[in-house]
Amino acid sequence: MKFDTLQQGISFYESYARVSGFDTYLYSTKKRKYDGKISLKYCVCNKEGFRETPRLQSNCKKKRPITRIGCNARIALKLINDQDNYIIFSFHEGHTHPLTTPNSAHHTKQSRNLTLAHKKYIMDNSRVNIGDTKSYRLIKEHVGGYQNMAASVTDFKYFQRDIRKHIRGKDAQMLIENFKRKQEMCSFFFFKYEVDDKNHLIRVFWADAIGRKNYASFGDVVSFDTTFSMNEYCMVFAPFTGVDNSKTCITFAAALLYREDIESFVWLFEAFRDAMSACDPTCIITDQDPAMKITIERVFDSSRTRHRLCMWHIMKKVPEKVGLTLAQNEDFMSEFCNCVWSKHTEPEEFDELWSSILEKYDLMNNTWLQHMF
Repeated sequence: MKFDTLQQGISFYESYARVSGFDTYLYSTKKRKYDGKISLKYCVCNKEGFRETPRLQSNCKKKRPITRIGCNARIALKLINDQDNYIIFSFHEGHTHPLTTPNSAHHTKQSRNLTLAHKKYIMDNSRVNIGDTKSYRLIKEHVGGYQNMAASVTDFKYFQRDIRKHIRGKDAQMLIENFKRKQEMCSFFFFKYEVDDKNHLIRVFWADAIGRKNYASFGDVVSFDTTFSMNEYCMVFAPFTGVDNSKTCITFAAALLYREDIESFVWLFEAFRDAMSACDPTCIITDQDPAMKITIERVFDSSRTRHRLCMWHIMKKVPEKVGLTLAQNEDFMSEFCNCVWSKHTEPEEFDELWSSILEKYDLMNNTWLQHMF
């Protein structure tokens, strides 16, 4: 049998292997000395030979099964001297192991092929933090079972690994280029970034057209939170959020910060004011970060913007500040929550209720509670 190219002969044997139910890999090669052209090429069963050094060390994290059992199935393709064609020089058909059944043939390497649709699906899912394993299970449901996948979960993991390797060291630049493209498509998209002396991205801020429009309508009260951490990049995700007239949370803008210090917050709040046409909110709600307090007083107009602390962050600290005994007292926690969370309590009623709770549970000298109110 004659083949026009070496690859054509290899593809022929791989197709034969796929139908028969085994995998192949390329083995030894011989080249002509005077021109370096391949004169003989072996393609063998993937269970050919034996593993030279079995991995039996106790410190191995994962034991790899022994799959090579000395199978002799192979094909040899030889170059015709006076032509550029290849012929089958030798062929050994017999195997020393059972072949794959038709029901499990989709697991063989020859039958697996990560298509463009698979790759796009993985990339789309990665944008919403869905990993490769979960993506594999989801797409299995779409196609009707593992037998219709034409790829394995390992193929999905390898593709995700290749993506990370490709963007490593270029991810920050890709982010900025993406923002520039968005700004070209929509002039109302606003972004600002800053790098250090080593050209590393240390802070970036962005606000799209919808966020800026929502701020113009519902930007009286803004919540700013930096409790979202990005583990991979050691940066803090800091969104500016609010509530619309349907009591739905909306995002005005967002940022990534390398440090939570006064310099970073000054830069961020000034970028926020630039994006929102220097229109300060009536109230801004944050946690108890002292750097935020100093920055808000410095950047925003104090006669217009009031700084308030987030109740969720305050209530989260209550068990620590009042002690373990009171934190486990259901009556105290119930009375305390009813006092601070009630929407219908008048200021005078709140003062009386607050004082009675502190006196009842001997908290009049609690420094933290006195500081909070």
